[in-house]
Amino acid sequence: MKKAIMDRIRRVRASGGARTPFDRALIGTYEQYLRVRGQFRSSDNEQVSKLYLRSRNLRRNLNGKQLKFVNVDQASLWTLEWIQTFPHRYDLIVGVPRSGMFIASLIALKLGRPLTTPDLFQQGRYWQSQEVKNRSELADASRILLVDDSMDSGRSMAEAVEAIRAVNSEVDISRACLIVTEASKTAVELYHKVITPPRTFEWNILHRKVASHLPQGCLAVDLDGVLCANLPPGADADENLYLESLTNANPYLIPTFEIDAIITSRLEMYRPQTEEWLRKHNVRYRELLMWDVPSKSERGGRFVRHKIEQLLCVKPDMFWESNWEQSQSIWEATRIPTLCVDRMELLS
Repeated sequence: MKKAIMDRIRRVRASGGARTPFDRALIGTYEQYLRVRGQFRSSDNEQVSKLYLRSRNLRRNLNGKQLKFVNVDQASLWTLEWIQTFPHRYDLIVGVPRSGMFIASLIALKLGRPLTTPDLFQQGRYWQSQEVKNRSELADASRILLVDDSMDSGRSMAEAVEAIRAVNSEVDISRACLIVTEASKTAVELYHKVITPPRTFEWNILHRKVASHLPQGCLAVDLDGVLCANLPPGADADENLYLESLTNANPYLIPTFEIDAIITSRLEMYRPQTEEWLRKHNVRYRELLMWDVPSKSERGGRFVRHKIEQLLCVKPDMFWESNWEQSQSIWEATRIPTLCVDRMELLS
C-alpha cells in the first residue's frame, strides 16, 4: 500500500502537477508530512528529538530497514561452520579482492589448499605455504572454489569467473559467498547466511560509510578510543602529559570517507591541538563538537550525558563509541544505532 502511494506521488510530481482532487489532496498531505518531519529533525528540544529518533527507529524496524552488522569474529565462526558443508575437496581457493580475500584466506588456511586471486591466477601465481608456484603446477588445479564475502549484484563474481575462464575454459569453478541476499543466492553454488540489506561488515567500515545504507546517511563518531587510541591513564591529571598525548596519540580507526560529526568529551580549549592532529592524520569531517566548559573538573563525569545532548542535536543514523557502558546508555537514551568499537557490536 505504501509503495503504491509513493509511486503515485512520484508520477504526479513527474507529470508537472496534480490533475485530480485526490492527487492534490495526496500531494498536499505528503508535503505537510515532509514539513513536520523536517521540523522534528531540526529541533533542538530534547523531548522532540527523542520522539523523532524513536519514531525513526520504529519505522525502520517495521519496514525491515534496520541495519545488520557482522563483525570479524562472527564471520570467522560462520566460515568454519560453512567449510564443514563443502561437497568437494577443492584444489585451489580463489578470493575475490578485496573483501573476499578475508574469507578465502581462512578457507585456504583451514583446508591446507593454495590461495590466489583472479588476477594472480592469470599470471600463474598462487600461494602455498610461503612459496609462489609457477604456472605448470597451477595447471593441475582442476577444481576451483571462487570465494567472496557477500553478494548483491553479483558483478564482481561474474568478472572473476571470466578472468579464470580466460586462462582455462575447462576448469570446474564453484562460486561461493558467505553472505547473500534472497535475490542473489541463486547466483552461487555455495552460501552460508542470508542477510537482507541494509547490512555492513566490520572489515568494510573504514572504506564504506556505514550509514550510507540508511536514508539520511549521517555518521557521527567519538574521538578517543575510536579515531585514535585512548589517552594514557593519568593524562587528565597531568597537563603536560595531556597536551603531549593530544599531539602524539596513535591513530586507530581512520575512515577513508568524510565523517559528518566528531563528538568528543575533550574541552573546547583544546580545539587547536585536536584539529592539528586530525589534519596530520588526514581525517575528513564536517564538524567537530567539543565540550565548552572552562576546565576538565567541571565535566563532573557527565561524559555520556554530554554525548547524548550532542547526538540529540545532530541526529545521526549511526554513532561509533569506544566504551561498552556508554554505548548502552547512548542507545537507550537516543535509539541511534550505536557501534561499540571495543566489542565491535552494534546496538540497533
